[in-house]
Amino acid sequence: MAEPETGSTLLLVPILRRLLLLAAFLAIPLIAAELIARKLIGDAVAHAVQARIGVAPKVGFGSTPLLVQIVHGRLSTVTVSAAGARIDGLPPLALSATLRDVHLRSLTSLQGAIGSLSIDAKLPAAGVRDLLATPACVDSLPRDVLAALTRSPRVDLFPGRIDLLGPRGRAVELRLRPYAAGASVRFAVIGLDQAGVAASATELAAVREGTHCSRALGALPFGVSLVSASADAGALELSFAGSGASFSALG
Repeated sequence: MAEPETGSTLLLVPILRRLLLLAAFLAIPLIAAELIARKLIGDAVAHAVQARIGVAPKVGFGSTPLLVQIVHGRLSTVTVSAAGARIDGLPPLALSATLRDVHLRSLTSLQGAIGSLSIDAKLPAAGVRDLLATPACVDSLPRDVLAALTRSPRVDLFPGRIDLLGPRGRAVELRLRPYAAGASVRFAVIGLDQAGVAASATELAAVREGTHCSRALGALPFGVSLVSASADAGALELSFAGSGASFSALG
């Protein structure tokens, strides 16, 4: 059998209700301030990034309240993602970036500095084909190989390699391995098959000697540098890293 409520218990109920209402009332301006801060700082980062990649990105600040981070004068982590981005004249690509230790120099002008950042970009097959369509690369292939591939070959990407094929069938198959060399993305010729027969070592060496597939990257956003380049299923993956960049609401 339940014990009857005492007078003190009955008195506590309305007090607790009032405290809860007061807490909810006081939380409203904090929530509003958090939303405003995320909007203002998010717009500043988005404008700075858009000025460098040509498209409006999505910006995230994680689960830690932004107001708490602002009190400490820095944002621990900011994430950015965009599709159709343009960097240093490359074909449109998808990218995601992580900005760490972002210091806010001025809240009024929304200026700051980025401690470090990393960018991962993916270039689809069509973009890879455009990247390889240069006089020093596809156009410099032996005549019989170029005639079979054409200047607009099919491009298939697999983990570790890129296959160039003719418009139909597999009469010719040229295999490339992308890699980073300093500030350039390079593509090494690693295999050539014609009519199902692998090229000899001499023939493959001749193709390598006359073909120079490379793309220099010297005007990257926020002063980042190329770290790695590799092929994966369906995309060429590029990684960049940098530190000490500045940003503002004006870009």
